Amino acid sequence: MICALIFAHCSLRPTNYAALKKETNYVGSTTCQSCHKRIFESYQETGMGKSYYRPSQENIIEKFDNQSVVYDSALNFSYFPFWKKDSMYVMEFRLQGKDTLYKRTEKIDFIVGSGHQTRSYILVRNDYHYEVPITWYVSKGIWDLSPGYEKGGNARFSREIGEECMACHTGNFDFLAGSKNQFRRVDMGIDCERCHGPAAAHIARMVAGDEVDVSKEIDYSIVNPKKLPIQAQFDVCQQCHLQGTNVLKNAKSVRDFRPSMALNAVYEVFIPESKDPNAFGIASHADRLQQSKCFLQSNGKLVCTTCHDPHKSIAKTDSAVYIKQCQACHTQNTCKASPALQATKGGNCITCHLPKGGTSDIPHVSFHDHKIRVVRENETQKKPEEVENVKAFVALLAVNSADNNDDIVGKAHLQYFETIFKHENYLTVAAQKISPNSLYEKARLLFYQKQYDAANEQLKDLLQKDDENVLALFLAGEIAEVKGAYETAFNYYQKAYKLNQLSIEAGLKAVVMLLKYKQGDMNVLPNAQNRLEALLRQKPFDEKLLANYGFVLMNQRKFPEAEKALATALNQNPDYIQALENMISLQSAKGNEVKALYFKQKLAALQAQKK
Repeated sequence: MICALIFAHCSLRPTNYAALKKETNYVGSTTCQSCHKRIFESYQETGMGKSYYRPSQENIIEKFDNQSVVYDSALNFSYFPFWKKDSMYVMEFRLQGKDTLYKRTEKIDFIVGSGHQTRSYILVRNDYHYEVPITWYVSKGIWDLSPGYEKGGNARFSREIGEECMACHTGNFDFLAGSKNQFRRVDMGIDCERCHGPAAAHIARMVAGDEVDVSKEIDYSIVNPKKLPIQAQFDVCQQCHLQGTNVLKNAKSVRDFRPSMALNAVYEVFIPESKDPNAFGIASHADRLQQSKCFLQSNGKLVCTTCHDPHKSIAKTDSAVYIKQCQACHTQNTCKASPALQATKGGNCITCHLPKGGTSDIPHVSFHDHKIRVVRENETQKKPEEVENVKAFVALLAVNSADNNDDIVGKAHLQYFETIFKHENYLTVAAQKISPNSLYEKARLLFYQKQYDAANEQLKDLLQKDDENVLALFLAGEIAEVKGAYETAFNYYQKAYKLNQLSIEAGLKAVVMLLKYKQGDMNVLPNAQNRLEALLRQKPFDEKLLANYGFVLMNQRKFPEAEKALATALNQNPDYIQALENMISLQSAKGNEVKALYFKQKLAALQAQKK
């Protein structure tokens, strides 16, 4: 991987592109179509052009029949995809024998993935975007749980699709900053400006008739990646084709990257050090290519676009195109394979030197490893289940920078602990590396280490400098909550929510702390009810809001409304313990012991299953 970093700091970056100016706006791909019609139409057939779109009967590639059921044995849920009229749905259900104990149906709003390898699905509620639990795996022609949902990791319909995830599947969107997964608008597919930069200045130049002879000079009103230094070319691709734990540097979002910039000026990408040198991820193409001897000896001639025309579909590209690129350097047949083997391969260099195999992060797919090499007879790629990365600590490596800044490394390990794998050694590394000046990250680290007083000291210094830091206020609330200081926690959560009313979690936490520190005070219940109703107007499907709303209504003896709220919560998640406990209390308060017993049995069965 170190080889891939050689060019990261030795290539001079042009700074006079209009795309680098903040005032240069995005205009959308359709604006490009009028002048670049042929390229535009060809691009629509590529994997990037078809990366995000609405489902329709015309683009079905999946199998929809009565056998298309996916069963999650860990959580005992089944999933059935189907069409009704012009809409696609996924039904989640649970059986006991032949009896249906539970059923929930969700409409699919968007498809993610070109269909070359996979198709995953998105549902949208009140502009909140969530992933669906099942995926169509093209090469095997099967439905199965979505990546990461297997082995008890099924997030059902609650995995939030945030800004960072959406940035690699769509060209442009209107993300509500301060939320986790709320978008006012999402464009279809990755657009022209993702690789060529915002085009407003270029459009203005063309309209004015100020054309540039690009055969003689560079048109700096738009980015042509081919004219960029080699590492800048790789960075255009790597903004999506290099996935890992992203740590922002001097930026607010991964979308602050614009073509011709250095990717590592915006964020560092960290991936776990693999125990298998032949393992590769679904988005590791550029990194693997840069580890190749071919790349290292090409003197900057071998880049992604050497073999791949980004405007043309891979499915419509003949393999001879790739072989021709090999022959451009390997002018003589130096292949040492036996004549018989060469004959079976038909002279196709790729089948041997870019071995095809499963990826380490996505099941049921098969890609060409882009680390070009001579594959030895004893070389094998371990199956993902044989590489037990998830059961042990592995170091994180920065793959897009040679500058292993300690603070950035520490933040990467902290972030990996929070989002991927909660192993205490990641906190140990974070504690050694994170700078004392990174007050918020230090506080988060100390919070996970249960050093609450020390964490508070960090936040105290931070909030003295910035008393409207929403993240710091929320963390201070969490610390106070853990320590049982519920009124203090309420004040922190309440301030965080007032500053950012898209933070539903802060609003809910404020209500819960209010009920805890005012416990027994019936006068606080109408206030809590009003707060929860305001939150439910934003997110009426949220099971946590509904369960707490049911609790507040129940304690005001508003039994019909309480039962409706709790039933809705359990329809969202039949295994939600708080909703079950509240329903038991409600039925007992109503004197309906038969129903109370029914929910007690469900709760007992769930608790026994989790032991």
